[in-house]
Amino acid sequence: MNSMNIILYILIGYALVIMIMSYDFSSGDADYLIVLGPGLKDNRETFTMVNRIDRAALYLKKNRECVAIVSGGITDNNTVSEAYVMRNLLIERGIYTDRIIMEDKAQDTFENMKYSKELIETDKKIVICTSDYHILRSKILALKNGYRVHSIFCRTRGPELIIHLLLEEVLIIRDLFRK
Repeated sequence: MNSMNIILYILIGYALVIMIMSYDFSSGDADYLIVLGPGLKDNRETFTMVNRIDRAALYLKKNRECVAIVSGGITDNNTVSEAYVMRNLLIERGIYTDRIIMEDKAQDTFENMKYSKELIETDKKIVICTSDYHILRSKILALKNGYRVHSIFCRTRGPELIIHLLLEEVLIIRDLFRK
């Protein structure tokens, strides 16, 4: 067996773990939905952000009592926060502003969880919305911040998924040791 086959098997195995972690049958009727910001490009939404917002809007329309927390600060060379752009996208999709809370300080997934937790009442059901490859790390970081979350996810396209799976593996290992 050559090294390319081994790498392929590892990727397939990891993808299966991610897919198993992605299915969360108890995600309905949450009090809060945290939408994790995936970054902006020149102050504009990315495909990944639109994908997450579309999924979040569907969830919020089915769960009318749920409040969205859009989480993400000003990153890279942008002048607006991810939270601001995501809030506007949710409004465009018919979600009222009184159901949207902006968390606009977070610079990474750990901070998404940390700062969002400050906005959430205790003993509430929380669901995160992120991309499929990002579910496992997001749940690990939620646990590190002292709370359990359920999840809903967006599917990622093939080539993009492989790239993100490789990156996520490194970041998961790093985050396991983060305080």
